[in-house]
Amino acid sequence: MATNSRPGVFIQEVDLPQTITLADNGTATGAFIGTLAKGSTAVPVLLNSWSEFTKTFGGLEDAYPTTWAAYNFFANGGRQLYVKRLVGTGAVKATVTLKDTAGTPVDTLTISATNVGVWGNDLAVQVTAGGSATRFAVIIYYKNNLVEKFDDLSMTSTDRRYAVSMINSSSNYVEAVDEESASVNPKPAVAAKTALVTGADGAAVVEGDYTFEAFDPIDSPLVFNVPDAVYLSSVSAAAVNSLLISYCEGRGDSFAVVDVPSGLDVTDAKAFAASITSTMGLAAAYYPWVVIPDTLKAAPGATRLQAPGAAMVGQYLSTDASRGVFKTPAGYNNRIALAVATEKQLTNAELDTLNTGVAPLNAIRQIPGSGIIVMGGRTLNNTTEDRYINVRRSIIYIKKELERLSAPAVFENNDERLWAQLRITLGTFLRNYWQSGGLRGASPSEAYYVLCDESTNSATDILNGTVNIEVGVSVEYPAEFIIIKLGQLTGNAQA
Repeated sequence: MATNSRPGVFIQEVDLPQTITLADNGTATGAFIGTLAKGSTAVPVLLNSWSEFTKTFGGLEDAYPTTWAAYNFFANGGRQLYVKRLVGTGAVKATVTLKDTAGTPVDTLTISATNVGVWGNDLAVQVTAGGSATRFAVIIYYKNNLVEKFDDLSMTSTDRRYAVSMINSSSNYVEAVDEESASVNPKPAVAAKTALVTGADGAAVVEGDYTFEAFDPIDSPLVFNVPDAVYLSSVSAAAVNSLLISYCEGRGDSFAVVDVPSGLDVTDAKAFAASITSTMGLAAAYYPWVVIPDTLKAAPGATRLQAPGAAMVGQYLSTDASRGVFKTPAGYNNRIALAVATEKQLTNAELDTLNTGVAPLNAIRQIPGSGIIVMGGRTLNNTTEDRYINVRRSIIYIKKELERLSAPAVFENNDERLWAQLRITLGTFLRNYWQSGGLRGASPSEAYYVLCDESTNSATDILNGTVNIEVGVSVEYPAEFIIIKLGQLTGNAQA
């Protein structure tokens, strides 16, 4: 191999890849916001499994519907989930301040829970002597169980075992603050197990606490659910979900799955859905609630009612992975995992009304031999353009991919070569999407087109630094109704 020790042109033979695969960054991710016992309140946390959720936010608790929502999400095939913990006004961290070894002890090291909430009051800290006069160890307990130990610590900030740096860089439970004791030996005095105190959850969360701007930095499409909203008053629940849908519409790449309160008959459930503002078809609602096993109760066969929204977010993402975003997340293959019954058995007359009106409800039905399945694929905006979930989510996906694939063209020379490159790049994506079943048409020309040439880019556009690309797609619509015409023959059968 040439050493490239002098200026010039050097040519090397290399093996080229045989195929080029387009990255799929348009795949959606689940997103929940709700109250939780513990966990960060600053930014949404990305989780990949139920076990990751429990380590970060805690296990199943009746007081926190979001825990059950995450449980149902992962049980129904959800793979990645952003969770934003919500707290009320006045939430604070549990804390304890340790004294130094001076004759008149003063504060030297404060240990606090990593985040706010009463959960931190179950933490305790113990200080033991180290291997020298200036060294010490800190032991952390949670619910009386030893969970972390930090040995050979120092209170000297330049020491490689500086207590604040060691604790804050690796602890999952606490964080430390140096109180800058003026003592000759500022290390904490040996102390028995001492509980952290004053941790508080704050006031009850209200409608105005639900904001979604923390999700702004996340670039991937999101499928949202607000598990707590359904436990507010009907007016507040509708308002929170309307805010969520407005946020999704503002992003342009996200979708909301809305929960209807339990105990409502079809008429009241439809009225609730109609009270939610949805103008672009970026939301859907499901009815009725489902019954799942209650693992928190010891009684055999114990069950609990569960809002279906979180499970449906999992169903959306599972269907995306197995079939594609263009497939409606409904049908006999979309059985709701864990569900053993529905809150209400729908009559044929009730089923007939769910698809009608300005805000349709998607039915969840118990089908003998098939289980609890989803039998609806409409958005909350029952207009021709925005009616179907898979159509709206297909458009979201296509828009996101076209944006991503066009981004490298920024600051390239605005000429025929760039236009041809854009036609090829976008056309390749659309052809692959058509071949996977995402677009209608017997041929590519029937499924899509990409225009980027003199007809879309005038001399004025070029002078203004603008590249205009026109894309048309023929999206897939679901087979919502199967109609078979059957007639009885009275004579010989003829075609």
